[in-house]
Amino acid sequence: MKRFAQYLFLMLLTTVLGCASHPKSTATPAQIEALDTMVSNRSIEIDAKWARPLATQSLNNISNAGLLPYGSTANRIDLSGSTSYLRVLSDHVEAKLPYYGEQQMGGPYNPNNAGIEFEGTPKDFVLEPNEKNGGYTMKFAVNQGAENFQVTAQLFPSHSCTFNIVSSHRRSIQYDGTVSEYVEE
Repeated sequence: MKRFAQYLFLMLLTTVLGCASHPKSTATPAQIEALDTMVSNRSIEIDAKWARPLATQSLNNISNAGLLPYGSTANRIDLSGSTSYLRVLSDHVEAKLPYYGEQQMGGPYNPNNAGIEFEGTPKDFVLEPNEKNGGYTMKFAVNQGAENFQVTAQLFPSHSCTFNIVSSHRRSIQYDGTVSEYVEE
């Protein structure tokens, strides 16, 4: 019985130590300072690296037909080689992102502009510190013609980012990318 108690204690200790969480942030102080500067200057560029659409039957069919980029799946699509960005410039936002998913409302389809593109002044803009991850949470709404977009982004101190776009005409989509300071060309 004593041997069983020792074994049980050892297993419990291994489980507790194995499930310990990692530190909150793996970012360097320089990265944290750079993110704080970007946020205070409101000069942010997010370079989208991956699209994460809602995997529907039609998107699975496209994936099974081999029509997605190499290394992509129906719910994680590689965007390397494409111009994919979300920018915040003072009181102005702009985005050019490919869209993978389904349109929800009828309307004209333009094969030359099927992605998510908007440019303008955001409504209800919020950019606040996020205590959980040590970064920032950014939220805003923007209209582009008849379509409305709600954007929610998590900016992490390591300069990675994830953001979600909810559209009035399409299914929502999430993007993963990197954050840097926007420098006009």
